[in-house]
Amino acid sequence: MIPLRAAFLPHQRAFLRRPLATLAAMVLAAAIGPVDAGLARQRPRLAYHTPRDDDAVSRSGAPQLRYPGPDRDDGLSLARKAIPPVEGTVRLAQLSQNYRPRPAIWRIGDRDTAIYLIGTIHTLPPGFAWRTAALDRIVARSRLLILESIEDSASKAATDASFVEDPMLPPLTARVDAGHRAKLAAFVASLPPATARLMDQMPSWIASVAIALVNEVRSGELPGPGADDWLEEQFRTANKPIVAIEDNRQVLAAVNAVPEGDQQRMLHAAIDAPVRSRADMRAAIHAWAKGDVGPDSALSVDLVATTGSAAMAAPLLTDRNSAWTRALIRQLKTPGTMLFAAGAGHFIGTGSVIEQLETRGVRVSRVQ
Repeated sequence: MIPLRAAFLPHQRAFLRRPLATLAAMVLAAAIGPVDAGLARQRPRLAYHTPRDDDAVSRSGAPQLRYPGPDRDDGLSLARKAIPPVEGTVRLAQLSQNYRPRPAIWRIGDRDTAIYLIGTIHTLPPGFAWRTAALDRIVARSRLLILESIEDSASKAATDASFVEDPMLPPLTARVDAGHRAKLAAFVASLPPATARLMDQMPSWIASVAIALVNEVRSGELPGPGADDWLEEQFRTANKPIVAIEDNRQVLAAVNAVPEGDQQRMLHAAIDAPVRSRADMRAAIHAWAKGDVGPDSALSVDLVATTGSAAMAAPLLTDRNSAWTRALIRQLKTPGTMLFAAGAGHFIGTGSVIEQLETRGVRVSRVQ
């Protein structure tokens, strides 16, 4: 049982690393431009002008969202107001959260060191409530934030140039078997020509992620900033240091090195993925927000229920969990309070960071 669903289905936001979300977003932004022209005008922006402003809105579950242009309606979330459907656009649904969010948080450490661990979702629907007072206190106490990667402009440019485009690759339709060729050709034909050309230059595994994201948005989902983005903004605002636990370019290079046959299986799965309801697409996100990380939760099911290639699972998940576990154990030698935030899929199931820490004799306490 290999957790490959994380690599290509709409719930990928729970598991994929932040650079990968950025890469796929490039295609997403281009793909929905001419095809869904009205969506660009409707897309809200999450603003984090000061921690106090964000605190005030997050307690009620409503984000700091503003309408652009003449439709501006201060304080009203796009996700909470029905937008009349317009030809070529998607209809944004209201969020339904009839529970108090309590995402899982763990703690490791001793008398002079505390490292809090929180699994995150890298992109969230605008208006999705997930923060708690306990997390706010941890953020305030922590002197250091540890993330999977840091998305500064320099690293993003290097990542984009090195990993997104390879003009030597064959066209995408030539990389799938005969049974998938017609369906993929129809999808590519629905994209703007420039986007189709870009996808032809993408490694197959990145193209599979882009296909899933485009289909998700066309089904009415609107990806917005994730939990990592909020945490990073709070630490930057407070002038507290932020470090990356890994080199994103090394990870992407390792995935790009996976044999093409394994990458093509991801591409086939993305093409075959059925249209899903919004409730189904968001089930894993709600499970995360509730702190439901048990084996029967939607979050866990998405991670462990799909078989696939171990060659893809290793660089995307298991190898990174092992490296992060070693890094966290080394970090325990440094006094102070720290927060480590990474994709939720890395903290659940067999081989997770939590399990590996415990196997190495580190006491892990669930604090939320």
